[in-house]
Amino acid sequence: MHSYPAAHHRTIMAVDIAGYNDPRRTTAHRLVIHDGFWRIMRTAFADAGIPWDALFRENTGDGMMIHLPTEVAKADLVAELPERMLAELRRYNEVHAAEANVRLRMALHAGEVYQGSNGTISDANSHAFRLLDAAEVKVALRESEAVLALVVSNTFYQDVVRADPAADARAYRRIPIENKETKTEAWLRLLGAVTNGFPVQVPAAPDFPALVEALLAVPCVRKTESRQLLLELFPRREIADLVPHHAEDRLQVIALARTCLRFDGGLAALLTAVRTVEPESPQVVALAAVIGQWPGHPTW
Repeated sequence: MHSYPAAHHRTIMAVDIAGYNDPRRTTAHRLVIHDGFWRIMRTAFADAGIPWDALFRENTGDGMMIHLPTEVAKADLVAELPERMLAELRRYNEVHAAEANVRLRMALHAGEVYQGSNGTISDANSHAFRLLDAAEVKVALRESEAVLALVVSNTFYQDVVRADPAADARAYRRIPIENKETKTEAWLRLLGAVTNGFPVQVPAAPDFPALVEALLAVPCVRKTESRQLLLELFPRREIADLVPHHAEDRLQVIALARTCLRFDGGLAALLTAVRTVEPESPQVVALAAVIGQWPGHPTW
């Protein structure tokens, strides 16, 4: 019987230098860029308190792939590293010619990774690079004149970015991604973009804490017994069956909301179940108004 090595769950970062092969760049420019890029990354990680030697790193020529160990908290990664990278990019670009300037695209995802004899093997790796290389991300970076485009997978956004206020979830906007076999949604944040000297304002994401409070205000959601009935009546079993259990009511409601947000129309399905148990009370009307702010979750 043939056995494979065990997979390990890893945070995956893919980074690419935008326009690396621009014909205006000479070999001398690319040598400077390559050295500068690695110095930017090492310094940014050090400033964020993440040990460089603890990372699995793979040089991709015009960028790199990094696997972060489990002891590096994903929340710390998105709360600290992007701003550190932006600072180092500004310092580098200020003292180099335009042809040697560096603008970066970075993708974050997480998943199972196998270690092969000549490198890593992972569908999650492939997904991260599909996000990184998506035309939607390249165009957004180019048109905004930002210096760093950070794109995160939908699950990474829902599970990590939204969980920590320091990650600045409102700075991200949802974008469609179509790249080769991949058709999905992701979340994009642009850093360092300016117009007439002022930072570009990115459309705000809906308010997750407000959603949680609106759910907790509805008695049939707040109470343990009726919440179990809601899950039994839930019109989409593929969502209800994934909701993790928590003994504390607030944590359970947060888990319920986050699970619904992973699916198109998930919050709308939750509202349908709520209306079955508790017809249009003022609290349900208020909940419908909050859910209506979320793209892809109609309340009709």
